[in-house]
Amino acid sequence: MKCLIVDDDPLICDLLEHFCGKVNDIGGVTVAMSGFEAVNLINSSSFDLVLLDFDLPDITGKEILNIINADAAVIMVTSNRDFASDSYNYDQVVDYLVKPIDFARFFQGFQKAQSFLAKKTSSVSRLFIKEGQKLVKIDLHEVGYFKSEANYIAVVLENRKILTLMTLKDLATKLPDFFQKVHRSYIVNLNKIEAIDSNSLRIKNDEIPISSRYEEQLLKKINLLN
Repeated sequence: MKCLIVDDDPLICDLLEHFCGKVNDIGGVTVAMSGFEAVNLINSSSFDLVLLDFDLPDITGKEILNIINADAAVIMVTSNRDFASDSYNYDQVVDYLVKPIDFARFFQGFQKAQSFLAKKTSSVSRLFIKEGQKLVKIDLHEVGYFKSEANYIAVVLENRKILTLMTLKDLATKLPDFFQKVHRSYIVNLNKIEAIDSNSLRIKNDEIPISSRYEEQLLKKINLLN
């Protein structure tokens, strides 16, 4: 999950960045200390979660909300209680944190953001990924698995393989429920699994390791025949 922190108070930025570092599912964190900087970042990058201060000196958080991609989850972070009820008129606002903030309250907001993003991705069937200098559309139902290869991900489809510059952590937030991480280097399409044994699974002719860390999650997601 890629996160953007927008706040003009460096102490709050440091605190939020520290909190993000405690959450495994949050990957890259970017900090913007002005509204204009945030707008430029939002226009040039894709973020899954935005921690947004309402009281910015140049552009209000409310104005920024109007340009944030609706697919991103937004948590308002501010000492201004007046905007609390109004903020929920924006579909992407999942929580409203009033300063001072502790980690427990921050994590509650993060969980709401996770639920919001999960609902968004549950209906996704296609993604555009970057292959070299071009964007390629892939049908997720045709993907057998994703494999981490250094700084790249190999997208293994039925008849071809594509390499794209991305991390599994960022990719996982964009995938529907029929994908499951089974190893630190693999995310598999559950509908493509042909066999499972004690520490591996098979998709076509490829044997994929199953880490003990993810085995229970995998078995919960698939329908086992007795």
